[in-house]
Amino acid sequence: MKNNFFRKDLNLGGRWWHRLLLVIFFASFILALYTLYDYFDSLIIPQYEIVDSVNDRITTEVKQIRELKKPNEIVEELYDRPGASYHLNATTDKTLYDDIYCSNNLENKVADVQNKSGIRTLFIRDIYGKNDVPIETFANYIRINNIKCLLPDAYTHYDSNGQEDGKLRFLEPIDDNSLFYKDLVFYRKSDFLTTFYILKISLLVIAGFIAAIVLYYKVFLYIIFGSKKIDNNKDGKKL
Repeated sequence: MKNNFFRKDLNLGGRWWHRLLLVIFFASFILALYTLYDYFDSLIIPQYEIVDSVNDRITTEVKQIRELKKPNEIVEELYDRPGASYHLNATTDKTLYDDIYCSNNLENKVADVQNKSGIRTLFIRDIYGKNDVPIETFANYIRINNIKCLLPDAYTHYDSNGQEDGKLRFLEPIDDNSLFYKDLVFYRKSDFLTTFYILKISLLVIAGFIAAIVLYYKVFLYIIFGSKKIDNNKDGKKL
């Protein structure tokens, strides 16, 4: 039996509504291609894979995370299982974590961090709020909670009259209750995962348009004309 998928017996080219739908279809397809191009050109497309955790690269020597990074790596929080791919938040400052100081022997290196950072004030805000704590108390908290990294931070300070008089810089431990998540990892762009991601999105779009074609010829036209072949040589009123 001869394939009549495009229903040539209906002489669709002579029907105004079919031509209109063709124009809408191709215009939509061109718009989809442009949208894909614009989407693929955006910053959220690159897919990243986890290389190492920050903890794996920490040594007894006090180093900032920027010193632990290798070329073409960025640091972000661990969102899912190791080995998964991600498109990282494009608005995130990729140097956000670079200033953090880390050491496997941090309880004995607090003074070293103070010297390297030039910051003397020590905060444990969950317990003592915005009060400077003695270095012994700070080091003991680090030891008890197995903390390996300190965050240099600052907040605006006001005098007794409520007037801004500068910023107070301080060091605070990175733990489960801190502003920054404890588990930080190194990510590197994966060309393979990026290509696979783009291909997957493209195929989904193409599949959507193929489905639209099938629905039009096999469902829409079937509802209007049925499945019986129409003889165009016979007189009849055209839609």
